[in-house]
Amino acid sequence: MSFIKRYFFTGLLVSAPIGATIYITIFIVEFISGLVPDQFNPNNLLPEFIGYKIPGLELLIAFLTFIFLGAIFSTLFGRSLLNYFDNLITRIPFAGNVYKAIKQITETFSNADAAYQKVVLIEYPRKGVHAIGFMTGSTKGEIKTKTNKEMVNVFVPTTPNPTSGFLLLFPVEDVIELDMSVEDAIKLVVSAGLVIPNE
Repeated sequence: MSFIKRYFFTGLLVSAPIGATIYITIFIVEFISGLVPDQFNPNNLLPEFIGYKIPGLELLIAFLTFIFLGAIFSTLFGRSLLNYFDNLITRIPFAGNVYKAIKQITETFSNADAAYQKVVLIEYPRKGVHAIGFMTGSTKGEIKTKTNKEMVNVFVPTTPNPTSGFLLLFPVEDVIELDMSVEDAIKLVVSAGLVIPNE
């Protein structure tokens, strides 16, 4: 029984990431394919002409559609239209909150590398306890003048939602800079330490 149990759990641990990756990939492909309305889906008409469907055709159409939308919303007209839509949907009860939360999360991940300069390790909330933070720049203005110290701004995210957190100001000497990428640090925070960046 110990032999069976050991190899069963080994097989389970090995196949779980593979199975989950395949399942999630299929789910994403089917979800994106489902975004194509039936009246615009050539695969609904192809069986009548050639006798079979072309796998992945919906995915290609959805992919090209996203590129087209990205090109439109990159223009001045598209950005103005998007701002109008933002103002409109945020006024709707409940739907506005959901929209703002999802948009905030997507913007955090898409702009993380630009907004966060470095991943750092700081002692927080007390000495001897460390936390992952993102250095966003040097502290300037009144704060720097009155403290008379060289300080940096550090955003400390919360788990599992990295879009919320605390802005803390640390003296430069109290901040330990890390070599890990912003993406790896976000994975570490979101997974509550379960996903460890490769050494």
